[in-house]
Amino acid sequence: LTHYVKGLGAGSQEQAQLGLGHSYSRGKVKFNPARSDNMIIQSIALLDQMDKDLNTFAMRVREWYSWHFPELKELVKDNYMYARCAAFIQDKHSLCPGGDAKGGDDDDGDEPEDKLPGLVEIIGDEEVANAVIAAARTSMGMDCSVVDMVNIVNFTQRMVKLAEYRKQLALYLTDKMSIVAPNLSALIGDTVAARL
Repeated sequence: LTHYVKGLGAGSQEQAQLGLGHSYSRGKVKFNPARSDNMIIQSIALLDQMDKDLNTFAMRVREWYSWHFPELKELVKDNYMYARCAAFIQDKHSLCPGGDAKGGDDDDGDEPEDKLPGLVEIIGDEEVANAVIAAARTSMGMDCSVVDMVNIVNFTQRMVKLAEYRKQLALYLTDKMSIVAPNLSALIGDTVAARL
């Protein structure tokens, strides 16, 4: 090689070989398909971003749906539970037996019984579910048009799906950390270990 390249003497060839070796090693380390920590890095970054987004969306859901049913905000504190309740209840008149809900008189008496089991399943407390139904009867919120309610419910359902995906991502991160660093995860927890 020294015959073809002028001035490649006095250790320059060894330096070039060393530089090529370092570059090749860096490329192998960076693009090694067997490394699991790349997935952990991306997962923890995505979890952080999703936490911020979910908090923003939860605030927007509370503010938007509270125009229609402001009392629900005081009864249900958890953001995820609130969004599920809003998506399930939709129009607050559907909780009232003799309210202004659309539909005939023959279904009016059965509607609270139809909604109550679903509310109990979401909230997990029958007393709070009964309090929500009682608050719907005396709610001072404004009535929403059908188009407005569809928009609110669509956004709320998307937020609920995003929160469910966040739970799945956290389980995925737990599984990955148990493979890559099980001892560290047991000592300080999955989230902190993933950041390290």
